[in-house]
Amino acid sequence: MSDYQDVNSNEDSRIDDAKKFLNLCNDVDSNNRAEALDDVRFCAGDQWPVDVQNSRVLESRPCLTINKIDAYVRQICNQIRQQRPRIKVQGMNNEADAKLAEILSGVCRHIEYQSSADVAYDTAVEYAVKMGWGYFRVMTDYISDDSFEQEIYIRPIDNPFTVYFDPNSQLPDGSDAERCLITTVVSKKTFRAMYPGKDDGQGFTNRGTGDSDAEWVTKEDVRIAEYFYTVKTPTKLVLLSDGTSVYQDELPSEEALAEAGITIIERRDTYKKQIKWCKVTAMEVLEEGDWAGKYIPIIPVYGQSCIIDAKHKKFGLVRMAKDPQRMYNYWTTALTESVALAPKAKWLLAEGQDEGHENEWAQANIKAMPVLRYKQTDTEGRPAPTPTRLQPEPPPAGIVTATQSMSNDLMTVVGIYDPSQLPQGNISGKALAGQQQQVDMVNFHYYDNLTRSIAYCGRIILDLIPKIYDTERVMRIIGADEKPEIVTLNQIVTDEQGVERILNDVSVGRYDVVMDTGPGFSTKRTEAVENMMTLLAADPNLMATAGDLIFRNMDFPGAEIIADRLAASNPLAQIDEKSDVPPQVQMQLAQAQQTIQQLQQEKQMLAMDIKYGATMQQAKEDAHTKRTLMETTARAYNTQTMAEVRVNDQNTRSITSQNKTEIDAIVKLLIANLDTRQLEAEIERRNEEQFAYAREAARDIGHEPNPLTGQPQTNIPMPPQQPVLEPMQPQPMQQPMPQGVQ
Repeated sequence: MSDYQDVNSNEDSRIDDAKKFLNLCNDVDSNNRAEALDDVRFCAGDQWPVDVQNSRVLESRPCLTINKIDAYVRQICNQIRQQRPRIKVQGMNNEADAKLAEILSGVCRHIEYQSSADVAYDTAVEYAVKMGWGYFRVMTDYISDDSFEQEIYIRPIDNPFTVYFDPNSQLPDGSDAERCLITTVVSKKTFRAMYPGKDDGQGFTNRGTGDSDAEWVTKEDVRIAEYFYTVKTPTKLVLLSDGTSVYQDELPSEEALAEAGITIIERRDTYKKQIKWCKVTAMEVLEEGDWAGKYIPIIPVYGQSCIIDAKHKKFGLVRMAKDPQRMYNYWTTALTESVALAPKAKWLLAEGQDEGHENEWAQANIKAMPVLRYKQTDTEGRPAPTPTRLQPEPPPAGIVTATQSMSNDLMTVVGIYDPSQLPQGNISGKALAGQQQQVDMVNFHYYDNLTRSIAYCGRIILDLIPKIYDTERVMRIIGADEKPEIVTLNQIVTDEQGVERILNDVSVGRYDVVMDTGPGFSTKRTEAVENMMTLLAADPNLMATAGDLIFRNMDFPGAEIIADRLAASNPLAQIDEKSDVPPQVQMQLAQAQQTIQQLQQEKQMLAMDIKYGATMQQAKEDAHTKRTLMETTARAYNTQTMAEVRVNDQNTRSITSQNKTEIDAIVKLLIANLDTRQLEAEIERRNEEQFAYAREAARDIGHEPNPLTGQPQTNIPMPPQQPVLEPMQPQPMQQPMPQGVQ
């Protein structure tokens, strides 16, 4: 609470109001409280009427309690624990911000975590299931003894009978309540230690019936009460021309309005609502203060209720299950008693057969005797048959049938059935899920009522956050995936223009609570992996776009590392949740950027194809031109070479023919006119000249290749023209021919 102070007034009207309110609640809820107390005792195992139990104890008869109701209560409560409702904040006007709404949701989760709110929720819903209602509360307290900062906490109320809630409240979440009283009875010794110097009622005297003080002070104890009450101050609400609304007592002066050009459009009667708090005894007010919010911070959780004869009747699961449970206890006790008191199996033997072994036969039904000895004759010496055992009567079949019938009636009343009694056989998983859903729906109203109450708790927290967290504060928030994060609330920053603004301003905008129900985050993550693997099997390409999400939902060592590596190469995974840009817009921008990059790559590839395609075509054309030129040049050189070869061949043949003719002529001349020696010398000289020309021609042909074709050129030099020897006329021989010449 805020700004507590001591008050030393013995005649404070709030004390009288608290007493009257306590009496009012007792008058309205006396029957509900009496029946609820019996329900709690019954669920705890006190299931036999006192008179019946006492009479059976006096007669030493069994009085058994087979408590099935407690198991059914635990089954409902544990099912709720598996999927507790979760607070989620959403904006309600154009001043609200989606990012700040997520931060406020994280603040609510932070409050729940640090308060161990699950204990408060579970305690309240357990009493709602047992007797029809339970409570938990929201309170504020300092973070530490040496700090002025306060925190919001959610605390359990262990005993709902200490709470006296406004009987005029009609809403199922109790948000319309205007008064509430939480009382605690302590010993006077404890009271003096808690509040030294305060009046502990030492002058108390017993008074007559109906005196309200008798409920507040006894000889040994004193009642302390926390009293929440609402104060409504009448006022007028003024609507201004700029669209704002303001109370009339907070309205600026007429001169200020006229200077701003603002006029009053409308007025209406209303009131200011303020929640007050005080801690009182029957003698004085111990503490007092103003509650920061606009709601009574006591949240009820109801079970079942109905209006009977203008009275609000509240009850839980136990109320209707009492009679079947009692019958089950009766029949089980009767069956046990019948079996226990039935005579045990006895031995039938002739008189005298146990002579000398009487002790063995007397203990045959008590001890496990290895052998039983008997005589084969009776007392008169006649042969006797072997002793036989007489079987007692079986338990009455009617009691067994009645016991089973009572068990079925109990399951029918509470709406929870034994799985072995559900339809058996080869049925599909969908059919099994449908059967289980049908069973769960019988008691779903307990879960739904808890959802309403936690939603009201969230609204109380949202109303307190701007008032408790009203300065710049660094605090932890919890995400929907249960991961913590550090944020700064009400952070004052200066933008580029030098204007100060507040980031994460919790006082701006209107927000409301919507509940997130169903399985928790861990269960949803397991189901998500199963569905993702099914989709991945149908479309393997899904791994490229959502592979990081698949691995991030898996729960094995290294899954987060794999997810981070996949996200690093996926532009769609680069989403900054802290950015002012919504995640959907970021994803669209990333996808558009990826598309632009792909188009740019395709453009570059197309440009390269066009560029290198033209170059290749030009290279092909140049190569073709060069090949054509080379082929033409080669053909020209080949034609020239062949012509030269033909000319050289013709010249060679001409020279050879000429030389032959000359040689023949010379021979004839020499034969005719010259000496044989002169003739041989001349022939040798001519031959050497011809061979020299031939060698020179051959050298020129073999060592000078054509530059285009690579073939040797034919460049035979023409021999010098020799004078043609005219054939000589034969002369008559004047001397004989030399030997050897013909």
